[in-house]
Amino acid sequence: MSRNEKRRMSIYVVTGIVLVAVVAVLSVAVLKKRDSKNAQAANPSYMDENGGEYIAAFLKDMTDSTITVDIAEFITDDNTERIKELKLSEEDMPDGYYIYNPDEETVTWKLDGQTIYTFIDWNGDFTGSDYPEEYTTTDAAEFQKYIGTYEDSQPGMPFFFQIEDGMVKVILEKQIA
Repeated sequence: MSRNEKRRMSIYVVTGIVLVAVVAVLSVAVLKKRDSKNAQAANPSYMDENGGEYIAAFLKDMTDSTITVDIAEFITDDNTERIKELKLSEEDMPDGYYIYNPDEETVTWKLDGQTIYTFIDWNGDFTGSDYPEEYTTTDAAEFQKYIGTYEDSQPGMPFFFQIEDGMVKVILEKQIA
């Protein structure tokens, strides 16, 4: 093999190694991003008085069998470490919470006939009450009808979700303001 052929061969080998390294680095970055998104979904944003863990998310779309949401972080006064990390002040949390949602990334979860929907019937459409009252159902169509009562069918506040193996077990609307 001539000297030029050896040099050319060395360049090909080095180029191949560099390409493999670039692909490896990009793969790791994509996996970390996916893992952090899944970890965010796995970390509870809210715990109820019975110890139930919920994920805060803005409802984006819903069918009879799926719900698409934008996961947010619901930070309360007792999340002191997170408040320090984000440098939040009392002015940022006038009602005792802060909703942190730096980017809109949606996730779709499955619904089934066992999903429990608990929401606040503000107008008495479901309870017949003259006052806002909590209403619970397992009927997805009723929940969709309720969501339709919001302007453009887009609630401005997050709902709280209990998820198990990608399946929504509970959707909870909580009066937070």
